[in-house]
Amino acid sequence: MAFFYPAAIAALLLLSGAAHIVMPHQTERWMSRISVVQGTGALLLLLAVPSLVLRGWFFWTLFFALTVSGIWRLGFPGSSIRAQQRSYPRWVHGCLLTGGAVLVWMLRP
Repeated sequence: MAFFYPAAIAALLLLSGAAHIVMPHQTERWMSRISVVQGTGALLLLLAVPSLVLRGWFFWTLFFALTVSGIWRLGFPGSSIRAQQRSYPRWVHGCLLTGGAVLVWMLRP
């Protein structure tokens, strides 16, 4: 589990990042819908749960990052949408997600 969980998180981040980079207009359309953003938040919270079982700084950090991101998207979807639309283009968010995937993969225990 300690090997497959970070690999799955990294793969999901990489896929999401690729979608943001390759299809920025489509992801903008999807991620501008409150229901999609809330669903993403719920998924992030669900993905954070295994980090509670696994021990160590890596898993606690992953739990914190996924939980904060999930709560923001699930509880405050309008704020999440506005912040990302005003901060930078979708392809930049894709680069950040891809960087997150690389970081999770490189730092995994």
